[in-house]
Amino acid sequence: MLSNKKVQILMSTYNGERYLKEQLDSIFAQTYPNIEVLVRDDGSKDGTREILREYQKTHPNLFVYEEKNEGLTKSFLELIQKCDADYVSFSDQDDYWLENKIEVAVEKLENIKGPALYCSNQILVDKDLNRLPEGVIPDKTPGFGNALIESMCTGCTAVMNRELINEVKGHLPKNAIWHDWWCYLVASYLGTVVFDKGAYILYRQHGDNQLGSSRSTLVMIKNKWNFLRKTRGMLGKQIANFKEEYRGNKEKDELVDLLLASKTSFPARIKLVFNRKLYRQRPLDNLVVKFLYLFNRML
Repeated sequence: MLSNKKVQILMSTYNGERYLKEQLDSIFAQTYPNIEVLVRDDGSKDGTREILREYQKTHPNLFVYEEKNEGLTKSFLELIQKCDADYVSFSDQDDYWLENKIEVAVEKLENIKGPALYCSNQILVDKDLNRLPEGVIPDKTPGFGNALIESMCTGCTAVMNRELINEVKGHLPKNAIWHDWWCYLVASYLGTVVFDKGAYILYRQHGDNQLGSSRSTLVMIKNKWNFLRKTRGMLGKQIANFKEEYRGNKEKDELVDLLLASKTSFPARIKLVFNRKLYRQRPLDNLVVKFLYLFNRML
């Protein structure tokens, strides 16, 4: 029997007219019966706002906020502050959801006590929704030691329960790299993270999307390098921000302190390299990143 608890789906749009209708149609075709869609338009200059106004005429459960451009993370954090549902999901503007995406996530979360985050695998597709080759699915257990140095939670697959959303609303970050990464940090520190190896979303890969997720090794390395170059210094600020908001778990606090100490202490960097509680999902990626930490090229 399907739950009838309310699910709010948060979407930040920006110049998304090309794929937005397909995405909205897939959301409104969900088998889950009780959804609301909250869209914050982040200052679009194309026809995105006209599309949203058109859909509002036929979908009373669509709520649109036309705002100025602040960037993806701030846009989603503003939407989080508007939430009042039992479950909250993130959505990109350019993917396509299978009809049972929300239903599956709610079923996985329904009996979990405390703050909980659900995320899943994705089906990679090109701009025309043709399937791309599959690759390695993360197989290490989600955890705080992973969340500190990598987000395995792809935001467009994420669904959170009310307890987690209340936590995030009460501790909004000043220096989060990504909104979904911050949610993964909070959930893995305080509660439960569920990673589903099933896939319920067609995750479009094209030149305009902000992140993407190629599983080609060469493209992955290129994307990783560009990401590290753009975010140099931001990871340390995110971890320091998290330390300001959350303390009390001795074992997890020690990992936070070790990472922050590694910025100025070579002995701390040595400890970090050999600390198995700090890890990334892919063995090669883990090795490379530990090497970068050793030479102080991460924080």
